Amino acid sequence: MNSKIFTGKIKHRRYWPVDHDLSYPVYLYAFDLDEFSGLNRRYPLFGYNKLAVTSIHDRDYLQPGNLPIKEKLSELLRRHQIKQSVSNIIMITSARYFNYVFNPVSFYYCYTDDHALAAIIAEVNNTYGERHPYVLKAGTPGAGKWIATFQTPKVFHVSPFNKVEGIYRFYFSDPKDQLEIKIELFNNNKKIMTAEFKGAGVPMTAVNHLKTIMEYPFAPHLSIPRIYAHAFKLFFKKKLSFNDKPIPQSPMTMKKQTPGIFETLCQKLVFKALRKITIGGFKIKMPNQEIISFGHPEDSHPVIMKIEDYNFFPRVILDGEIGFGEAYMHSEWDTPDLLKLLKILIQNRDHFSDGNLLLSFFTRIKEKTAHDGRINSIKNTPENIRAHYDLSNAFYELFLDNQMMYSCGIFEQPDDSLEKSQEQKMMRILTQADIRETHHILEIGCGWGGFAVFAAQKTGCHVTGITVSKAQYDRACQRIIDEGLGDRVTIKLQDYRHITGKFDRIVSIEMIEAVGPQFFSTYFKRGQALLKPGGRMLFQSIIIEDKRYKNYCKERDWIQKHIFPGGHLPCLKILKETISEHTDFHISNVHHMGADYAVTLSHWRDRFLSNKENIVRLGFDEIFFRKWIYYFSICEAGFTVGGIDDIQVSLELV
Repeated sequence: MNSKIFTGKIKHRRYWPVDHDLSYPVYLYAFDLDEFSGLNRRYPLFGYNKLAVTSIHDRDYLQPGNLPIKEKLSELLRRHQIKQSVSNIIMITSARYFNYVFNPVSFYYCYTDDHALAAIIAEVNNTYGERHPYVLKAGTPGAGKWIATFQTPKVFHVSPFNKVEGIYRFYFSDPKDQLEIKIELFNNNKKIMTAEFKGAGVPMTAVNHLKTIMEYPFAPHLSIPRIYAHAFKLFFKKKLSFNDKPIPQSPMTMKKQTPGIFETLCQKLVFKALRKITIGGFKIKMPNQEIISFGHPEDSHPVIMKIEDYNFFPRVILDGEIGFGEAYMHSEWDTPDLLKLLKILIQNRDHFSDGNLLLSFFTRIKEKTAHDGRINSIKNTPENIRAHYDLSNAFYELFLDNQMMYSCGIFEQPDDSLEKSQEQKMMRILTQADIRETHHILEIGCGWGGFAVFAAQKTGCHVTGITVSKAQYDRACQRIIDEGLGDRVTIKLQDYRHITGKFDRIVSIEMIEAVGPQFFSTYFKRGQALLKPGGRMLFQSIIIEDKRYKNYCKERDWIQKHIFPGGHLPCLKILKETISEHTDFHISNVHHMGADYAVTLSHWRDRFLSNKENIVRLGFDEIFFRKWIYYFSICEAGFTVGGIDDIQVSLELV
């Protein structure tokens, strides 16, 4: 028999950005893949594809399914164009122990007929149930104790304390009487960490097998606790930064194929909610290719939702609407028609609650507390605004119109361009507010200066625009210079609560969403105080349905967490009450334009999608890209089927 048992130690040493090390005793098996049947017959404590004290199951390794490991390896070698005839494979691994296994990494030594090394495959597993095989070939001939060394790019997420980027260097000894394997991780030519196993081997016999199990009775079950214990030390004691799990980019990475107990429970709860859908057809395609149907059975074009990762179900149950959006960001689900899917869910929202109230109780408290902590005080407002608007001026240029208007346009004709819709929106504001050449206009929330420039050029008026975004301020100031409007337009980096002076008109385009309910009265009272007698104020705002406003105020939603921190949509009823109770304003006109916003968003989304390469060049990753696609789509769906609206409100001083 060629199979062996190696007992020894695993050592981990982290060099950067903090120093940390650990070591622990462990045993590994070196199985000759051709000997599984014999081991299965001869050793009562060992099983091959069956329950036993120690067992090997084909489904635990490489691609999903029960194909024999050796056949899976043959296919993998063929795909990587390993042309030598491989006749013998030694697998270094941890076996199942009382049906439990977690293998951080398994190695396959692939030998030719003359016992030459054709390749070594390192199959890496992470705690998310994913696995990735690194096929190591054309290595450097070994020196001293090493029979081969390899170098390969790191493409698989293992530790949250390491980024995916980096270079692995592998060192392998001959798996005879002594076994030594070392892995080094480098990033930007800096050694990040080293993992090493050293052990002594004995033949795989019934006696040696029993002795090893008796000597290390709990070793296989301690891997995960050790991982979490040291993760705790690295994060809480040594303050090492935590990286979210990225989307697997390599086609070789295999995602989790079977759900755990908690994932199965959450799946049942999600499906129970989806069975309440009555509007539209809805099909879910599971990772195992099973398709489950929900909703109206006569819908001839049901929307397809593909579950890519079973973590989707716990995320939705624990985090509700926020978790649903985050799961899309992290590619745990996908669909060929995101807009249609979101429309169906919005249309059916009254049929199911947001997640499970018991399971998500603490998450809801945490999210609401976080949102309340970002109240739009004078201190917090600049930070809240910078989080969204200071991403990059070049980024916003990729999907906005040439005026850089980040608000709803007005589409008078179906074939109107985005540029024309924004001009028509601004012309309506000029007309509705009756802005004249002699007027001095205050624009609260001037963005990148689009309306200020347009108003000055069209009417000859003077404009003072204010913003708390440094990126917007810089761009707007430069634009005023470029347009030669320095004598008529002034841009200030200032909060609306600090502005002084008297103005003929005030315009505020979709800025009130960054005010917050605590300051609605302040916003309108400041508007009144800044107007000359007979002045007018026109503001544009996204609003939520009156009947949903009370519940909306109780919880933080996905957009408030990921897009507009501190953001808050008013409802028309609250706006009317606030204006009536705290000011002398009279509402002279309310113009509804939610349908126009759906079209505006579709233009932004199309431009965003067509500029993906440019967005990547700006340094934004796939999670960021999917976040913005979800943002555009969920908003477009809301404006299309109802629930949110956009209005222009004209106010006159009585």
